[in-house]
Amino acid sequence: MNPSRLDEEAIFHAARRIDDPEARVAYLMEACADDATLRRRIVRLLRVYESDESFLAEPPCALTPAQSAGVASGEVIGPYRLVNVIGEGGMGVVYMAEQSAPVRRQVALKIVKPGMDTKQVIARFEIERQALAMMDHPNIARVFDAGATAQGRPYFVMELVHGLPITEYCDRERLSVPERLELFVLVCRAVQHAHQKGVIHRDIKPSNILVTLQDGVATPKVIDFGIAKAVAGSLTDKTLFTTATQFVGTPMYMSPEQAGLAGVDVDTRSDVYSLGVVLYELLTGTTPFDSTTFREAAFDDLRRLIREEEPPKLSTRLGSLGEMLTVVSADRQVDPRRLDRTIRGDLDWIVMKAMEKDRGRRYQTANDFAADVMRFLNDQPVDASPPSTWYRFTKYARRNRAALTTVSLVAAALVLGLAASVATTVRAIKAEQKTAAALTRVRESLAEVDRQRDRARRVVDDMYTQVAERWLTREGSLSPIQREFLEKALAFYEEFAREQSGDPRVRVEAAKAAERVGQIRHRLGLHAAAKEAIRKTLDTWRRLVDEQPEQPEHRRGLAHSLCSMGSAHMAIDEIADAERTFREAVALQRPLAEAPGLPEDHWELAMSLRSLSQLLWLTGRDDECEQVALQGISMLNRLVAEHPEDSSYLRGLALAEMDLASEMCRREERLADAEVRARRAIDLFRRQVNEDPSDPLNQANLGSAYQCLANTYRFRHRPREAVEELRLALPIWERLAADDPNLHAVRRSLGGTLHFLAEQLMWLQQYDEAEPLLSRSVEVVESLIAEFPTVPLYRSDLAVCTSKLGRLLAQHGRNAEAREAFDQSCENMRNLVKDHPESAFYRRCLASNCYTAAVDYATFQGGEPGDAVRARDLAREAIQVDSRAAGFWMGLALAEYRCGDLDAALTAETRSLQMRKGYASNYDWLLLALIHLERGDRQQAQEWACRAFNNRSPGDWRAAEPDLSRLIRENEARLRSLLPACTE
Repeated sequence: MNPSRLDEEAIFHAARRIDDPEARVAYLMEACADDATLRRRIVRLLRVYESDESFLAEPPCALTPAQSAGVASGEVIGPYRLVNVIGEGGMGVVYMAEQSAPVRRQVALKIVKPGMDTKQVIARFEIERQALAMMDHPNIARVFDAGATAQGRPYFVMELVHGLPITEYCDRERLSVPERLELFVLVCRAVQHAHQKGVIHRDIKPSNILVTLQDGVATPKVIDFGIAKAVAGSLTDKTLFTTATQFVGTPMYMSPEQAGLAGVDVDTRSDVYSLGVVLYELLTGTTPFDSTTFREAAFDDLRRLIREEEPPKLSTRLGSLGEMLTVVSADRQVDPRRLDRTIRGDLDWIVMKAMEKDRGRRYQTANDFAADVMRFLNDQPVDASPPSTWYRFTKYARRNRAALTTVSLVAAALVLGLAASVATTVRAIKAEQKTAAALTRVRESLAEVDRQRDRARRVVDDMYTQVAERWLTREGSLSPIQREFLEKALAFYEEFAREQSGDPRVRVEAAKAAERVGQIRHRLGLHAAAKEAIRKTLDTWRRLVDEQPEQPEHRRGLAHSLCSMGSAHMAIDEIADAERTFREAVALQRPLAEAPGLPEDHWELAMSLRSLSQLLWLTGRDDECEQVALQGISMLNRLVAEHPEDSSYLRGLALAEMDLASEMCRREERLADAEVRARRAIDLFRRQVNEDPSDPLNQANLGSAYQCLANTYRFRHRPREAVEELRLALPIWERLAADDPNLHAVRRSLGGTLHFLAEQLMWLQQYDEAEPLLSRSVEVVESLIAEFPTVPLYRSDLAVCTSKLGRLLAQHGRNAEAREAFDQSCENMRNLVKDHPESAFYRRCLASNCYTAAVDYATFQGGEPGDAVRARDLAREAIQVDSRAAGFWMGLALAEYRCGDLDAALTAETRSLQMRKGYASNYDWLLLALIHLERGDRQQAQEWACRAFNNRSPGDWRAAEPDLSRLIRENEARLRSLLPACTE
């Protein structure tokens, strides 16, 4: 067993034996030392222990929930397979289940227990089912389906909510008082929605309000309408009676009218009371009445407590916590004195109004409750106010009716004398109240305008996320209608981003909108405009961080926008700016992830490290690139281990492994490690395919991993193994393209795999098999260009395929056709660079195509006199675009050699060796041997020839470099004449 677990249990058992609250707190402060997380966890356990008499007292022979339900995990009910029990109530058991049709998803399935299927229980069960089915609100768990098992026991299927009770979530995340109130307002809105549908929950408590994360945003979900009551009419055609001694609800959160036994006069204000108790606990960390008192009270005493005993104000309750106040304040990120100042006054009266014994004095609706909380958050006057003197007097009079009779008679005379003046005062007060009410209505109207605006923004945001993202990332192209939609979304976001407000929440929304503008522009290729939009976002986030440094959400937003800006810099080859931006993002995210942070904080940091490693790879800093990539992979490994159910973490890990394999490929000493990483990515993607074979993204990622492994074999001059992996990838892309031809990214990957496979077959001199594959590749890309002539990426792919075709034609000695193909390929890439001067990618493609053409011009069979000069011009053009590529310098050396300029050839080849950092291919050494031989330096020629031939069997280099081997074959006799002088 984990030692830390033993320590935690020992501290808990020692603390529960200490009856004195102050002594217990002192013990916890000493035992837990600086570990605030451990202390909070033990405090929660102690609260459960004190509030639940069954805690640690379960009978040893008790049935498991699955046994009590009469069904077992793995059993199939309709389209649902039961996985495991996740909860149990008095009448039913809740399972996590997997739905297989019509959609695949995880759900919660609730089923009546055997023996509990009485008329009353079934009536309550159907009430819950009908109640949930009538509601459609983002903060209420949705119902998907309903039915009955083969045994006739009813069940229903609802949304599976992974979350914590609202009090536990707020304490775990150490939410501030305003953040807790914002969450609570969402709960009130959900309850109001239920009331409008004619349903009263009647059991609102923290365990029935779960908080989960949706897109990184905390979202409360109200669950368990098992004892709901219809406001008007009947929810079902079955009659439901409550026995005379039966409580309906949880006593700690129950309204006074619910404690009236029959509970027939319960209305929506009962839920308002329960919401007040929940807010009381959210703010003070404890319930209004001591849990021990409720647990030990007799039935009649319990009813009296609920119906008559006035709860203490929040500030009074805080003052009675003693040393526990330090823990409660720390969970709210304030000191005890500041927490008292925050709660004393308006929040005192807001909560106490919700918990009034007289429901006529409570908030009349959950919306009224939420509106008053929002007024507090907006620093506006609240409707709640302390009970008047007259109200307190009437409460006192009821308890002392006889003693006050005489005093009342005397007071009556005085009241009559003051009647005239009071009447005038009352009229003035009513006028003032009317004015105040009018102002309140104006404020509420303005607030409603803001809500409508936010709702409209969310609609556009959802449309962009669900529709535009798929167009731009999966299809890579836009139809006129799609482009028109994005332009309208762009205009909407720009208008929203221009809004200025002193409210930090509005500024946050404006910042997010501005970043969306940048993302849309970036996707459309408007990189300079994208940078300008993201810069506005950064300015807003930086001001928010300066003004509210204690808000982690602002630092998260700033880091995310920095990553977006880094990508925009990289798109136009601003490498230094991109690196600075990525490093700033990492510096912001690292403390959030180490806090300890949310899983999302670790994920964001891992993704930033991945972007930084890709940039380092582009700039040739291989060691640092590997170090940064391994940090991200380490984080992703932890996320996969801690959250095995989240497929996005597994996919991210596999992609990171594949990235690192690709980065290692260009270093000969790390090619073996690259192969290991690529195989690891394949294993991870196979795991995802096995878990969900119907997901095309899993299949596509597996195909990419096969290609990555093939690339490692390519750089290790092992074309046969590369061909084997590409033959595994090819049917994946063919199947995906056939299943959905509209997935243009899949068709593009199919074309790329075809020409990659053809290239490897050419290295094996299997030209007859390579040629039809290359022709298919050209056909696939040309079909994409025909459908989307304005997409530059497809024109780039065609230029690459045409270049490979020129190489194939050159191997067959069809020089005229090869020249035409090379010229067409280079000219197409030059036009792309001219049309998109900010794109570093197209410039690198142009350089690669020029290098390929240069090598083949220099090695044509029976080439023309001008071919060598043409090869030199192309090699120089490649170097002008990218002078950091060692291979381009080797291509220039070859061209200079063919032109007869041996000094220039030696200078270029020496530069190539220097850039390769101590390793080179056999062809570098053979070319050096030829250059020195032509220069008359036989000894130097012998050294390089011996190194090349001793490093590899004599025929290997012909298979590994078919495009260059012709030059060696022409001079093989001269080179072999040098070998007798070699020392093995």
